[in-house]
Amino acid sequence: MWKKICILTLVLISVFVLYAQEDKDIIPQINKSDRIVGEDQTISTPFFAGALGWTFPFGEMGDRYKSFFNVDANLGWKTKGNWLYILDFCFQFGNNNVKNLDGILSNLMTKDSNPFIVSNEGTDAGVVAYSRNLSLSFGVGKIFPLWFSNPNSGLAITFNIGYLQHQIIYQSTLGRVPQLEDDYAYGYDRQMRGYMLSVFFGYMHMSKKSYANWYAGVQGYMAKTKMSREYQFDLMSGDNNRYTDYMLSLKVGWMFPFFGRKADKIYFF
Repeated sequence: MWKKICILTLVLISVFVLYAQEDKDIIPQINKSDRIVGEDQTISTPFFAGALGWTFPFGEMGDRYKSFFNVDANLGWKTKGNWLYILDFCFQFGNNNVKNLDGILSNLMTKDSNPFIVSNEGTDAGVVAYSRNLSLSFGVGKIFPLWFSNPNSGLAITFNIGYLQHQIIYQSTLGRVPQLEDDYAYGYDRQMRGYMLSVFFGYMHMSKKSYANWYAGVQGYMAKTKMSREYQFDLMSGDNNRYTDYMLSLKVGWMFPFFGRKADKIYFF
């Protein structure tokens, strides 16, 4: 399913780029030395954005994971009325951030005071575990210009609805552990899937210069998830319960508008 989503996202990016190139070709270029008068106006433009951030999980997800890193890729459209329409793909991953690793893998560990998982070579396999999350959502929002900003910049808020998947990935760093490889890993990965709602609030800056466009803010998530695996070895059963997951992400992003920018001032030559 996620492979199809990635392919669809790449197709959408290609369409946006082709549109932008055609639009840019028909707009005359203005020399920097030209004298400009007049007021800035709101513009309509598609854009691509990438963002980095840090996420703090709560609820069932918080019981399972410590905080983790996130990377976002957005396709969006800003209208002249400062409305935003955004397709957001988010990839989140941690670094050895699973809280209850010993409990989940207890049936694979030695029973001494410092338990570990024995590798094929008979030594400590050095198993680490980390979260890996994927989400895809569509959002609608609006920019509210401030007195010191141009009419295309200001406070931004968006509301998103989408789909979330999160699970545990295991990696043996010192030796092979067949019990955690290939299909066997599915019996310990706690894969969860479900619908997600999120709200972003922050500041969005769109400059007259195409390379100085950015946004920063905080995004809150709530998801209703359910285990997608039919069986987990340590539970000796599946899990049909529905859980509520919460996340709070701090994000900073860079935007690439595809406007061949139309003149919103009067130029004298």
